[in-house]
Amino acid sequence: MIKINKLLTLILSCLMLIGFSACGEDDLSTNQYSGGVSLNVFGPSPVVRGGTLRFLGSNLDQIKEVIIPGIDPITAIDVRQAGVPSEILVQIPKDGPEEGLVTLVTASGEKIITKTELTYEETIEISGFSPASAMPGEVITIEGDYLNLIHEIIFSEDVAVPETEFISHGRYKIEVAVPEKARTGQIILSDGEETLPNWIYSEEELTVGTPTVEGITAVRFKAGETLTITGTYLNLVDYVKFVGIKIPSAALAASAAEEGGAGTPFFSVNAEGTSLTLVQPVEAASGTVELIARSGVEVPVATEEGFQVVVPTELSVAPTSVKAGASLTINGKDMDLVTSVIFPADVEGGEITVEATKLVVTAVPEAAVDGDVTLKMANGMSVTVPYTLVKPVVTAYSANPVNAGASLVLTGTDLDLVSSVSIGGEAATPDASSTPTALVISVPMDSKTGAVTLNLRNGTSGESPELTVNEAVFCYITEMPGEDVESKAGTVCEVKIANADKLTGVEVDGTSVQYIVNGDILFFNIPQSAGTSSKVKLISSNGEYEYDFSFAPAVDPETTIWIGSFDIGNWDGMQYLAWGAYDWYSVKPNQVLTFYFTENEWEGGYWQISLRHGTNWGNIPDCPVQTDLDAGATSYSIILTSGILDDLVTNGGLVITGREITLSKITIK
Repeated sequence: MIKINKLLTLILSCLMLIGFSACGEDDLSTNQYSGGVSLNVFGPSPVVRGGTLRFLGSNLDQIKEVIIPGIDPITAIDVRQAGVPSEILVQIPKDGPEEGLVTLVTASGEKIITKTELTYEETIEISGFSPASAMPGEVITIEGDYLNLIHEIIFSEDVAVPETEFISHGRYKIEVAVPEKARTGQIILSDGEETLPNWIYSEEELTVGTPTVEGITAVRFKAGETLTITGTYLNLVDYVKFVGIKIPSAALAASAAEEGGAGTPFFSVNAEGTSLTLVQPVEAASGTVELIARSGVEVPVATEEGFQVVVPTELSVAPTSVKAGASLTINGKDMDLVTSVIFPADVEGGEITVEATKLVVTAVPEAAVDGDVTLKMANGMSVTVPYTLVKPVVTAYSANPVNAGASLVLTGTDLDLVSSVSIGGEAATPDASSTPTALVISVPMDSKTGAVTLNLRNGTSGESPELTVNEAVFCYITEMPGEDVESKAGTVCEVKIANADKLTGVEVDGTSVQYIVNGDILFFNIPQSAGTSSKVKLISSNGEYEYDFSFAPAVDPETTIWIGSFDIGNWDGMQYLAWGAYDWYSVKPNQVLTFYFTENEWEGGYWQISLRHGTNWGNIPDCPVQTDLDAGATSYSIILTSGILDDLVTNGGLVITGREITLSKITIK
C-alpha cells in the first residue's frame, strides 16, 4: 500500500528542513541557486512510502544517484528542470526505506548530504479505481484508506480536479468526473500541501476515451457547401483541422466573438455527439482532416486521398487569341472558387468577375506574355489553362527602299501593341499620330537594310518583312548632347556628326548660324533667341535633316542654393553657406542674392537681417552691417559686388544672422 504524510514540515525561510555537508577535496557550493551543484530544499518530510521525493537547488540535473537508508541507491531520477534553478524527483519504494540522512551523488562522485533526516508518514492508501476506462464526463471511483486527506486529483497532462469538484469524498472512497481535457495515464492523488505536496501515483493507468470517427460525407468537398462528420463523442471536439485552417466549435467561436472576433466560422454537434456539421471553409485545401479533442488528442478523419477539394475543371478561354488590353473569358465548372488570376511571368491579372461557369478578366495586362494563365483559390491551390496573345502584323511599307532619316509608315494590324521599331539594329519610337493599322516612324539615320523588328510592350518582339534602306549620304547627328549637358542660348553647342564633308550650313529656328567642324564634332552658335522648343537643321550639298533641341533661355533663371527651415531667433547664425558648403568662387559679380523668410511673432515687433563672413562673423565690405525689415516682408535681396565675392571666398563664406526671422530659401540669379 502507498502511504502519505499529513503535514509537510518544510519551512523554507528558516531552512529548518535542510542542511548540507559536502565530501571531496572542495566543498560544493551551498549558496541558493548558485552556479555550482547545490541543494536548497527537499521534501516532503515526512513522506509517504511509495511516494515522490522532490529536490530543489542548482544544477541538480548533474545528480546521478540518490542514497536513502535501507534501500539500494536510486538512479531513476526524473529531471523536471535543469540548470539554475533546477528540480529533480525520485520515487521512494514502498518497502525497505528507513529514516535517516539523504545523500546526493554527482556524476563526478562528489556528495551532498542533508543535515536533516528523512522521515515517513504511514497512513494514506490506494487500493485501486474503477472503471479502468472512461470517457470525459463519466464518473470513476477511487478506493483506499484515509482518502479524506486528499485535496486534489491530477489526471495525465497535469489536468487537475480540486476537491471542491469531487462528486463524493470520504475516507475510503472518492468519486470524480473525468475532465474533458484528461488523457490516458496514471492518476495522481495530492494532499494539496502548499509548497511540496505529496503525490501518490496509481499503479494502473486510466484509459480515457476519445472521440471516434465513422466517416466524412458531402455531396462534393467544395468550399461553401455543408459536410458532415459522423462518430461518437464528437461533443468533445474543439477544432476540425484542415490543411490551411482550423474551424472551432460553436462555443469557442462565440467566445472569440465576445473578444471582437465576430464572424468566425464554426461547426455544430448534435445532442448525442454523433454528428458534426460545418460549412467547408474556402481556406481548406486537399489533404488530411483531423479532429482536435479538448484533451489535445488529434483524431484522424480523412487521409489526403480521402479529402480532395473541388477545383475549377473543364477550362477553356475565349477568344482563343486575345489582345493585350482586351477582356478575356475563361469558361469552366466551379469558377466561383477563383480569387485571383496570374498571367505568365507572375503578371497580376487585375480586376476579375466570377460566376459559377465563367470568369472574366476585365483587361489582359500589357505585360502579359503567351503561356498558361493560373487561377488561384483562397486555399492556396491553383489550376492553369493555356492562352495565346494577338501579335502585331506588318503587311506593307509606305516606301521600300526608304531613305535613312525619312518618314516611314508601316501598315498592318494591331500595331498599337508596338513600343518601338528596330531597323538594322537602330530603334525608332512610333509617332503620336500612329494608329492600330498605321505605324508612323522616322527611319533612324544609322539604319541598315534588313529585317524590321517590332518591339512589343510586353517585352517580346517579332520580325516583319525586310526593308531596304538607302543609307544617309548627307550630314546628320549621331550623338546628341548628354542629359547632364546644359546648352544655353548665347553659347556654343557641341554634337557628334557623320558625313561631315557634306555639311554646307547650320540653321537654328530658320536662322543661319556660325559653325566649326573638327573631325566628327560639330560646334555651332546658339542664338540668344533660342529656347526650349528650337529646331536645328543640318544642311548638306545633297540633303538636309532637322532636329528638335531644348536650349536653356539666355536670361539666367533664379537658382536655389539652399532650402529648408532655420529660425534665426535672437541673433543665431545660419552657416549652411559657409566654410566650403557653397562655392562662392563660381558666382559672378552683379548677380542677385535673395533671402526668403517669414517674420516670427514676438512682442518686440521689429525684424532684422545681417550678413557676415565666416571668419569671426566679421563685416563684409560693400554690404550693410544690419538691415531693418519692414513688417510683413518676405524677402531681402542684395547685389553681389566683386568686393563682396572676394571677401566671401577669402573669409570662409556667408553667415546669416539677425532678429526673429525664419529662413526658408536662398536663391541666386
